[in-house]
Amino acid sequence: MQASSDSKIALPYTDKPLLDNPQDFHFAIIADRTGGERKGPFGETMKALNLLRPEFTICVGDLVEGCYGSPTEQQAEKRMNDEWNELENFIDKLDMRFYYVVGNHDINLGWPTNHLAHDVSKRVWVERHGDKTYYDFMVKNCHFICLDSMDGRDGRIPVQGITDEQYAWARQTIRDHADARWTFIFMHMPIDWTSDKWLAFERDINSVNYTLFCGDWHNHVKAVRHGKNYYMVGTSGGVLDKGVIRDDLRYGIMDSVTWVTVTDNGPVIANLQLSGIHGDDVQRCATTLGWIETPLDYPDHLTMDDGLDAEGGGDGTYDWHFRHAMILRNGDFVIKPDIVIAGDGIIHHWGGLNWYGDKMYPRPPELDTPFFNNHRVLNMGFIGDKNENLLWRIRHGELEGTSPKLVILHIGSENLRAGESPDRTVEGILHNVRAIHIAVPNAKVTVLAPLEDVPGAKELRSLLRQAIANDNRAEYMDLSEAYRTRGTTALEEAFL
Repeated sequence: MQASSDSKIALPYTDKPLLDNPQDFHFAIIADRTGGERKGPFGETMKALNLLRPEFTICVGDLVEGCYGSPTEQQAEKRMNDEWNELENFIDKLDMRFYYVVGNHDINLGWPTNHLAHDVSKRVWVERHGDKTYYDFMVKNCHFICLDSMDGRDGRIPVQGITDEQYAWARQTIRDHADARWTFIFMHMPIDWTSDKWLAFERDINSVNYTLFCGDWHNHVKAVRHGKNYYMVGTSGGVLDKGVIRDDLRYGIMDSVTWVTVTDNGPVIANLQLSGIHGDDVQRCATTLGWIETPLDYPDHLTMDDGLDAEGGGDGTYDWHFRHAMILRNGDFVIKPDIVIAGDGIIHHWGGLNWYGDKMYPRPPELDTPFFNNHRVLNMGFIGDKNENLLWRIRHGELEGTSPKLVILHIGSENLRAGESPDRTVEGILHNVRAIHIAVPNAKVTVLAPLEDVPGAKELRSLLRQAIANDNRAEYMDLSEAYRTRGTTALEEAFL
């Protein structure tokens, strides 16, 4: 029987189009090799790249170990050259072009008292790769920008990370290529994009279609900031984080190649495990709370102005945005606290300056105390915070998902130091108490009087005692005398 002219003719293939756009192209990204290399995976990665045959390959830094700890300049230089020679023997096996991005092992971090490792590793880089530690290039009208997050970590004070000069260059080169199909940004350390300077940079380039890739943390993470995809990629032989001994997709940990297909609609990302293929959401559910998006109109937050660093820790490491992100992640995902300590720098130092509570960080000795051993404690203390800073953090999720039985609050001293009146400061403290009641309604709130003698503290103690007396879910406690003589030991003894 002959088919009618309007019937569909059966064919042994689908009616989808061939994916043969001549403007589409593929490139590959490889992640950290070092920071404790495991021998074997990097060589396998080179073999895989030659099988995949991308147009080119680019890294996100940390391909050599560096010369940290070398006692002399001569030993440091020999060590760096030996490491680069070994690496380049691998890279020479690739059939395609390879682009380098600076990591903190390629050009070592500099410290105010130890410039040796940085100076030698920087000199060796320049000798081998030229003096452009940050640069850009074009492929099929797509703009590629390679940033150097070690640029300002050379021992200078204040610590800058990406320097003002480099930000100015990046802004200008993006403006010069405003008609690019897509912009790809590569850098090593994600901590730079939790800073106020990065947020200002994001404001300036938000109209551009761009995607960012970084490394450093040795696991796969995806974040979406202002509609742009930010990717951290895992390892190609670097140490496996969180103490795992093999690929563990619960944490996005795997040796892999990140495969990027550039289309007219933007990039399509696939993470190719050496034993499998995974999409770009490898760890999305586990990191949504850990890599927050700072609003484009968020005001700069400078906790202290001590001339040492932009965020106020005095050691070049304090990052307000990053600490907030870690607390969001840890509150209900890692710690599930029964006690929360919240407030200013006294609270922060109670739990150690760099302790977030995550199991991936070694537990510092100051936490080996009866208080921290007997309770699951979430530390919401921030150096230099005023009432309004803590209130913003509570309203933006730091207690979300938690159910503590007790919140210990010390806040307001920085307001007094800044010249705010005691009655206005008490009003701010009460705003925070009410916000805590809303966020964790079953928790008791212990409001500590100022533990240090700041201007107006005596009057504030009197006003605060009266104000808290009317709240049946809160109590006032004055430990200032005990704290003056015994420090945080007095706090711990009060809450055991």
